[in-house]
Amino acid sequence: MPSPVGHALAGYVVGASIAGPTRTAADGSVPARVRYGPLLFAALACLPDIDFLFGTHATYTHSVGAIMIVAAALALAFRPWRPLDGARGRLVLAGTLAYASHPLLDWLGRDTSPPLGIMALWPFSTEHFMSPVPLITPVSRRYWWPNFWSHNLKVVTVEILVFGSLALAVHRWRRPAS
Repeated sequence: MPSPVGHALAGYVVGASIAGPTRTAADGSVPARVRYGPLLFAALACLPDIDFLFGTHATYTHSVGAIMIVAAALALAFRPWRPLDGARGRLVLAGTLAYASHPLLDWLGRDTSPPLGIMALWPFSTEHFMSPVPLITPVSRRYWWPNFWSHNLKVVTVEILVFGSLALAVHRWRRPAS
């Protein structure tokens, strides 16, 4: 499973790509929701790991049920008394998919701690799922292993190279024209 760095970068890539290019206000300023959007996307992508605090990693917060809850919360956060127009609807979708990037990356990663995989289909099923072909090298949480630091440094370096270059490309694409 990826590190928090990998999750944050991937969440930014997904969210910022969906949110689209940055649009400035008539006075040339950038609205706060646009300015802080990238931080929101990165934070939402890391949020599923809050389950570490409860000793239930890769369960409820890594599921379609949690994704639906996040989508509803984001829709309520963006002026619930008005229908979602194009820009606000796009931000809700961007935030929801940034959150959903986390379970997807965890599913694509190799899990080494039972139960293997993520509980992706909760509340419909409590079965755990893992990709038959893991594409992402997991970070180690076994700090007592002699190669703990070197292994995790390699994993984070690869994540920065892969997701960081995508994030840089998306950031350049989103920049307002000057």
